[in-house]
This record gives sequence, C-alpha cells and structure tokens, in this order.
Amino acid sequence: MSIDLPAAEPALPLDTIDRAALADMVRRKLAARGSSAPPTAVPVSGAEGYRRHVAPELSRILGALDLDRSYRRGEGLRLTDANGKVCLDFAGAYGALPFGHNDPAMWAAVARVPVDSPPGFIQPSVLEAAGELAARLVAIAPPGLDRVTFANSGAESVEAALKLARSATGRLGILATKGGFHGKTLGALSATGRPDYQVDFGAPAEGFAWVPFDNLDAVRTALAAAPGHFAAVIVEPIQGEGGVVVPAPGYLRGLRQLCDEHGSLLIVDEVQTGLGRTGSLFASADEASPDIVTVAKALGGGLLPIGAVLSRSVVHSESFALRHTSTFAGGTLACRVGLAVLDRLAQPQLLAGVAERSAQLLDGLRDIARRYPAVITDVRGRGLLIGVELSGNLDLTGDQGLLGSLAEGGNLAMAVCSYLLDVEGLRLAPTLFGNTVLRVEPPLTVTADECDVLLAGMERAAAIVAAGDTAALLGHLLGPSAGTALHRPATGTAARTPSRTPEPGRTRFAFVVHPLNPASLADFDPSLSGFTDAQHTELLERFDRASSLLNPAPFVVGSGTVGGETTVHGELIGVPYTAEQLLALPTARACAVISDAVELATERGAEIVGLGAYTSIVTSNAVGLGERNVPVTTGNAFTAAASVRAVLTAATDRGVPLPDATVAIVGAGGAIGRAVAVALAGRVGRLLLVGRPGSRSARLAESVDAVETVLREANAPAGEAWTDTAVETGDDAPAAARRACVVITASSTPHALLTAGDFTQNAIVCDVAQPPNLPATLPRDRPDLATFAGGMVTVPAGSDFDLQYGLPAGITYACMAETMLLALAKESGVEDWQSLASQGEALSQDALDRLGLLADRHGFRLAGIGSRGAANAEPAR
Repeated sequence: MSIDLPAAEPALPLDTIDRAALADMVRRKLAARGSSAPPTAVPVSGAEGYRRHVAPELSRILGALDLDRSYRRGEGLRLTDANGKVCLDFAGAYGALPFGHNDPAMWAAVARVPVDSPPGFIQPSVLEAAGELAARLVAIAPPGLDRVTFANSGAESVEAALKLARSATGRLGILATKGGFHGKTLGALSATGRPDYQVDFGAPAEGFAWVPFDNLDAVRTALAAAPGHFAAVIVEPIQGEGGVVVPAPGYLRGLRQLCDEHGSLLIVDEVQTGLGRTGSLFASADEASPDIVTVAKALGGGLLPIGAVLSRSVVHSESFALRHTSTFAGGTLACRVGLAVLDRLAQPQLLAGVAERSAQLLDGLRDIARRYPAVITDVRGRGLLIGVELSGNLDLTGDQGLLGSLAEGGNLAMAVCSYLLDVEGLRLAPTLFGNTVLRVEPPLTVTADECDVLLAGMERAAAIVAAGDTAALLGHLLGPSAGTALHRPATGTAARTPSRTPEPGRTRFAFVVHPLNPASLADFDPSLSGFTDAQHTELLERFDRASSLLNPAPFVVGSGTVGGETTVHGELIGVPYTAEQLLALPTARACAVISDAVELATERGAEIVGLGAYTSIVTSNAVGLGERNVPVTTGNAFTAAASVRAVLTAATDRGVPLPDATVAIVGAGGAIGRAVAVALAGRVGRLLLVGRPGSRSARLAESVDAVETVLREANAPAGEAWTDTAVETGDDAPAAARRACVVITASSTPHALLTAGDFTQNAIVCDVAQPPNLPATLPRDRPDLATFAGGMVTVPAGSDFDLQYGLPAGITYACMAETMLLALAKESGVEDWQSLASQGEALSQDALDRLGLLADRHGFRLAGIGSRGAANAEPAR
C-alpha cells in the first residue's frame, strides 16, 4: 500500500525510513480521522465488483431476467458461464466477433508480437504495423479510398470522419438519418438519430439534422433547403441498432448523386456492416463510391478495440492531418490483430460460408414467421446481420395475458431473450433502438448445425408466445435452471378465453383492472395458475426491478357482452401492477400508467371507461387523469349504493333495529365511505367514522360535514323513519368495530385491518374494500357474523361477460357494474348518461339513486348476503 505523506512530513529515502515510526505516524493520522486502524479491503469477486462499481443499474435490470451472466470461457460460438452452463452466442458482441470468441488465429497474431519486441506506442513516429494494415485496407476498400486514419473504436472513427468532412469542406452541417446509430461520443451521438439518447448530454452539437432513412426525397429537400451548409451526409448501409433496416436497392447510389449535386461528402458508416458481416467486405461497395468509410468492430478480431477511417486523399486537409492525432490509435498489437483479420477474410471459403449460413437462417426464420404470424411480423437482413421483428400486439385470441403486456410495451424481445438463454442455451439481444427486433449476428464462422440449434429454439419460443404461455416463457426465472443442455422441449399451454366480436353499432365500454395481490395474478393470465403465491410475487418483483427495461404496458385481458333486451360490448384492460405496487408508484407515474390503459381502451373503441380497484385510488378518483376524450368513472357511486342496500337487507334479515344501531365505517374519509355514511345518516342511531391512523383529518372532517348536512335537512327516504344519528370520529378501527353491530370497511389500505376478535357477537360485517380489509378466514373463524363482500352484484341473464377474477360466473363488482350501466344508459338513449359518471371525492346522492333505478331496469341484482357469490333477487339499490 502506498501512502501520500503531507507536505509537513518530509519524504525520506526508502532505505532510511524507520518502519515502526512510519506505522505509528499512520495510526496517529487515522486516529485523528476517527479510525484506529487502516481500512481493510473486503475482497469481492470480479462479477460482484462489476455489479457494484461498474454497472449497478444495468446489472439490476438484467438480473431481473437472469441475463446478468458471468462468462468464464469462450470458444468460437460457445460461452460457458460461472455455473458451467453452455450457450451459443448469436449476439456476437454486436458484430465485434467475426470469428467467435478466442479465435486461435487472432491469438497467434498476438503471440508473434513479443517475439520481435516491437514498441507498442511510439507517437509521433513511423508506425510500421499501422502502415502495413493501412495498405491492406486500401487494397480491399471501395475505389478511391487511399487514406487511412486509425482510431480506437467505432465511435472514434465516426468522430474522425465528421471532423474530416468539416475540415475538407469548410461547412458545419451534418445530415444524418432518423433511427441511425453512430456511437455515443458527443459528435457520434449528435449524428445518432434518437433524441432520447441525446438528452442530458448536450447533444446534438451545432449543425446536425436528420431525415428519414431510405428516403431520397427527404435528403433532396434538406440539401436544397440549405445550400452550402451540409459538409456531409452520414448513413449506415443497413441500420443495425435501428432494427436491422435494409434500404431499397439504389438508395446509396441516389445518396451519392445528391451529395455530388450539392457539394457534400458521403460518409458511409460500416462499423457494423463492414469486413464480411453482410457477405461482402463492404456492404456499400455494390452501389456507392463513398468519400469516407468508417470500420471497427470486426477489425479487432474479437480481441482488441480498433477502428479506422478510409477516405479519399482530396478530402484530407493539412489541418486535419496534423491536428487529429491519438496516443493509442494505430498501436502495434491492435494492428497486428487487424492484419490477421484481413488474412482470414481473404480466404475464399469464408465469405462463401457467410452466404450459405445467411440463406439457411433467413429461410428458416421466415418459415417460422409464416407459421406464427401473430408473433413474428418480419424477418430481414443481409448476410449474418439479421433482424427478427416481434409483434407489438399479441391479440391472439382476445385474452393476451402478461405476454400481451410485454408486447404492447415493446418488451417481448427481452423476455424471449431470457427464455432462449436460460432454457434453449441461445444468447441473443434486441437491437438498441428497435427494441422489438431480435438481433441475430453470429460469427462469420457459424456452422450449419449451430444455425439449426438456433432455428429449433426460435421455433419453440414462437410456439410458446403464440399460445400465450407466460409460464413456459418466464417460468425459468422462478425455479431451478433447465440444466446445461442446449435445448429442451417446451411444455405447457395456456388456458385461453375465446374472443368476442362486438356487434356493429353497439355501445362499447372498457374497464381497467389489475391483480389485487400476487395470488390473483393467475386471474389475469391463466398460464400462471400452476405457480405458487411466492412465485407470483417473485415474478412481479422481477418486473419491478426491470421497470426501466420492462415497462409494463396495459393489455387486453378479455371481452364480452352485457345486458338482456339491451346489450353492450365490453373489454377488460389489464394493468400488471398489484395494489401495493400501484400505491408505491410516484403519483405522476401511477397516473401515467392508468392513462395509458384508458388510452388503449379508447383506441379500441370504448365510449366509457371504468377504473377498478386501486386504479381509481392512485388517480385521486380519476381527477388525476385530467380531461379525456370519453367519460371515465370510478364506479364508486354504484358501489356505495349497492353496499348500502346490502347492509339494509342484512339488517332486515337479522332483525337489527337500525334506528338503535351503531354502525362503524372504516375508511369513512374516502369517496365510498363518505357516500355510505351520507346514505345511512338519519337511518341509524350512531355512526363511527374511522380514518386511517395518521391520515389527514381534513378528509374525515369533510365526511362529517356531509353527514351533518343531511341530518340538518332531515329528508327521509320515502317510507322510512328518520332518526337523529349521532356522529363520532376516530382512527382506531378495532376499537370502533368492538362497539358496533354493523361494520363497513372501505379503506384503501391493501391488507386486513381487523381480526376475528374485533367484532361483537352476531355483527353484520360488510367489506367493500378491494383488496379486502378483512381476513379471508373470518367467515370460518366467526360463523356468528353476517360477513359478506359489499358491492357485489349479479349481471343480467344472458350476459357472457364472465371474466370476473375470483368471483363465480354471473357475479361482478359494483364498480364494474357502474361502467356497464353507463354503457347501457347510452345504448338506451338516456340523454345525460355522462353525468352519472363517478369522479372525485363527492358523490351525488341523486346519481346513487338513478344508478339503482338503472340496475333494476337492466336486471342487475345484489349478490347473496353471508356467502361470497350466492345470488339473491334483491334489487341492487
């Protein structure tokens, strides 16, 4: 360990230092800093050091999908991880592995360097290895490119090319293409056509503009609009990171002509496509004669970073030649490896093999796409740069499941990569910008047998996705590894819900739902029914850890019709967050998630959208969504109306005299709790209004004011007696429950608030909350209680909207029923149906009454009292 001595302590020759005195001095100084001993380094593995100190953010995201592998050995296409598991690497380091991992010829080139002991870096001087490599590059380059400038990477090559163009023309402007990728240094990033990658970095620098790729008219217009401005047009022959986008024949030839007409240079970025990747040494050679070409990646042979800029002598200015230099560019070792790369590429059978394997992969992948068109929408590419585009809409049979969510969010490719790696032993990656596109970019030396393994694995993956089988695609994340075999048969199929086609002209509605807890995840995706609650929890936690990568999108869960004589068509829109996860999101993010779901619903034709469970809570009862194109309702009004009716019915059945009864309402500060309290005011002897401990007293005070307003007006419902209801407030739910003969829970807390011992004998207990505020075992533990879930109703006979998640067929939540009722009101010609939508904290008693009348008219009834799901014939009001 070296120690920097302060200036006050003169340094001594090492052989005269008193080691004991030095140690004593160090201890004194450390003690002065509050430490009695030198810090002891805690040894960590290289993998852990990487995760902690190099890329903790990326490691967290990749780890959620088990893609954060530590590889210990690489040979050709085969990688062996720290656990001894083998995979075939078809990602190929984005084209930087022309001959696979640890190609013997590359290492032989490295081994020859120390034999003669040439200097590695001797700037400025004559670099012999660089000169030899430059001459070889010029010999194989497109005609006219006779100057070479070396760099250390593809991005540096692009930087040099941009400087070269500006110095040669005296112009500032650079015209690039949208979706293009040229690197992440400032100039290269400025040319990269993705604003989201430029934000926070001061990019783009001055002078950059972009036009659509493969659009000569756009280039023509841009150059003509700014004569004398653009130094160069920079373009990839095939957009790699943009999604392996292949332009139409003649595109590069047209660019050459337009650049000549306007005095601009043509820069062709062949960092990814060059040196054999597309089956020829340069992808642009057949069409264009560029002024500047950049190469890198393959030039390093999979061992060393090196890049080069090939250009015409006429574009070289003395300013550039003398002032663009680099300490490490053109180093001996990298250039010797580069020469070995060119030696391998000169073997005729190599590029011929690329053409054969390209045809094998393209034909095989396109055949898979024909069999699974709902999963793979396109296969494109040239040579061994191939893109497999996955669908962004898996509306396979009307019930998308979690795979539909991944597809809608553009994240299916990452999930497929996780499956392929862990189950099939195949390593792929999505393209950087085209995140729905799987990159197939193996070494140029890939064999026919290895390609067959890839095709077989892709076939199984496509079959799993086509079946909507989330369990088969992601189950490896939740259990033991599939082993070291390169492939195994896919098993398991998902239970699917048949798609219902809406009758033309019928009013359409949608309802936004989410799993209340991990256990209910299988309600949204039947393929997950075989998993345990713990596995459901882990799956959702993994989604959360990878949220910046796997941004869960809303998805269609199912659809159906509702009604008797009058019918409407509805869809369930799923949001893959549990109640606790939604509550944990920042408010703005939560509102954005629900807003996306509402947007998806309206795009699919919904004319009214309802919010279920916690989607209304996190949006402040829909207020946080702002103005929408269609009405949005929380369903709180009808939930309150149905719950009140259920309590009144239970009281009558049990002979409970309500004018003498004490009723506790847990969650009375919320919209439903307040509406229930207002509806019971004047009907019961005492109301105990309970808020959450530590909650804002203002909301509870508003509920008290609303109740007292009703009591002052003394408007008794027709045929009912009026009583002077006493009102008390508090935040101790168990204490209130022990005083009441009727307990109504409507809290937004996503767990049980009361236990079996918190209730009086024979009490009526109505749980309106979802997730429940009561323990699931309460009916068993306290059979004396009349326990039921409030806000449960039966749908009209003849309805086939049976996607009710944990409820028996024919029963739904009242909040969902309100959305149905509004759609039926519109279909029936009710002019002011939109005014019945529930939003905000205050719910209109008039709306509650009118929704009850609509429920009677269309055949909605209360679900049974005392057993969740047993129906009765009571009107739902």
